Amino acid sequence: MQTAGFRYPDPVKCIGTLQNFFTPEERISSIILEQGSDREDLEASPECSIPADASGRDPEYFFFEEIFESSPECILILEGETITRANAASGEFFGIAPDKLAGKTPADLSPAMQPDGESSCVRMERLLLKRIRGPVKFGWIHIAAGGIERKTEVILTPVRVGRHSRIMANIRDITPLIDARQKVQSQYRLLQMTNTMIMAMHTEEKIEDALAVVADELNTLFENSLITIYITSPDSEEAHLAVSRGELPGHRESQGHNRLPTTQEPYATVYQRGDPIFCEIHNSRVSGIIGKNEIYNPDIPTAVGIIPLISDGTIHGSINIFTQGREGFDADEQSLLVNIGREIGGAIRSGMMRDELKATNDLAHLFLDILVHDVNNAHMIIGGSLELLKDAEGEEKESCVNLIRSTLDTAAEIHQNVMMIRSIREGGEKSQRPVPLDAVIQRAIPPGINVHFEPSGAVVYADELLSGIFYNLFSNAVKYGCADAGIWISIRDDMDEVTVTIEDNGPGISDTDKEQLFSRNLRIGSKKKGLGIGLYICMTLARRYGGSIRVTDRVAGCQEEGSAFILTLRSARDATLK
Repeated sequence: MQTAGFRYPDPVKCIGTLQNFFTPEERISSIILEQGSDREDLEASPECSIPADASGRDPEYFFFEEIFESSPECILILEGETITRANAASGEFFGIAPDKLAGKTPADLSPAMQPDGESSCVRMERLLLKRIRGPVKFGWIHIAAGGIERKTEVILTPVRVGRHSRIMANIRDITPLIDARQKVQSQYRLLQMTNTMIMAMHTEEKIEDALAVVADELNTLFENSLITIYITSPDSEEAHLAVSRGELPGHRESQGHNRLPTTQEPYATVYQRGDPIFCEIHNSRVSGIIGKNEIYNPDIPTAVGIIPLISDGTIHGSINIFTQGREGFDADEQSLLVNIGREIGGAIRSGMMRDELKATNDLAHLFLDILVHDVNNAHMIIGGSLELLKDAEGEEKESCVNLIRSTLDTAAEIHQNVMMIRSIREGGEKSQRPVPLDAVIQRAIPPGINVHFEPSGAVVYADELLSGIFYNLFSNAVKYGCADAGIWISIRDDMDEVTVTIEDNGPGISDTDKEQLFSRNLRIGSKKKGLGIGLYICMTLARRYGGSIRVTDRVAGCQEEGSAFILTLRSARDATLK
């Protein structure tokens, strides 16, 4: 074939010429190629006969010499395990002059161990033995220029020049290809997890359950990570820990702090302005991130991501990710994490709207129940007693008067509870402040009751409605207790929370009633007085203050020995009283 006066070399002759420059003084007598060329056929071919001084006079020799030197892939010629010649690309790749590569072995240019844990020397010896059966292709880790480990694809092709065996090693750097493939796989995996998280946010009934799914998925995606999710409200100066997953190697005790300040930097960037934070804890000078000193390791970088949960400009919380062994999150990961934050924020907003609607309906039904049952019942009792009072005399008259007075007291209690429920609905977390607990308890103790109480000096976050919890608890103890009812109050002040235990020696509460005790309409016993919303108010207020309330037996396993109500509230002992 002729093109513009240039004649392409004959393929068989090219094979002989290509091998001629391996050892210019020798003539090719045979070659074993990947295609399995027959040795006798090559020897019989006249094109394989190259003049002995071809290195000095044959132009095709220089043509293939140029191909060898200008190849973008690394080409090494080995005799046994020793490099005898290397092209220019090899020198650039390894950062060693080609003539300096001669005399080295492939293992000298590799780490001591390959990724599978096998010694580079042992593995190379094993692979070199395989080349007898033809070309061998395999993955390998080489130490390139600058001491950087690179992933390569190596092809060992056996050749025979005269009576000498040679090996041609073609080395191709596939690090970018593998990194790109891993990145695509990572992004696909991240997208799958994002879909799982979004589905959970829109299908789980409780926001806590949905956030747990999100934390689990993120913990699976980012290894050696601590994942924490915080929830806040627009009028709050703190974000509260909702979910924690994972741990950092060497920091098993670190599970995230219970609260984060939303108005202090760097958290104000997230909670006030709605911007994510992506950084790296690489030295102790990183400021503002709570807990950084607990996880700081000068030898290992730790990537940090704080992503707002945002919807329509409202911040509902944040995802906090601490990942050890990473120098940061790449642009694609950052973009997807920000989108996840927006999806979760939108789901939280939708959930809040559903909860607000349900709460409004529940409140309307509650007021209707109070109006229809409790208020109407009080009116009927008063009306009936007045009719009897017209003709009553002596003890009967006094009994009617006492019943009317008792019913009026009940009506006053109804009014007080309704007003408290209304105040709970209208109040917000921003109205809470540090409140001395002892004074609140002392004001709520009913007169004439045997109460054992030792002041503690505890301070909690609450507001003026806090007394409603103790008023209802003390009222119930008196209402359902015996003639010599006693109340014991103990307080334990821990680092982050205050626990108040209120015990009585009343008749106790059955296990069945314990399960639904804080429902709004439960009355303990059919013959006892009660509005059925006192403990519901206690539970509502406890949650409002970021705490909880539960009931158990005063003496474990003996419900007839009385009850114990355990109330937890957020400690504010480090805050300044206002």
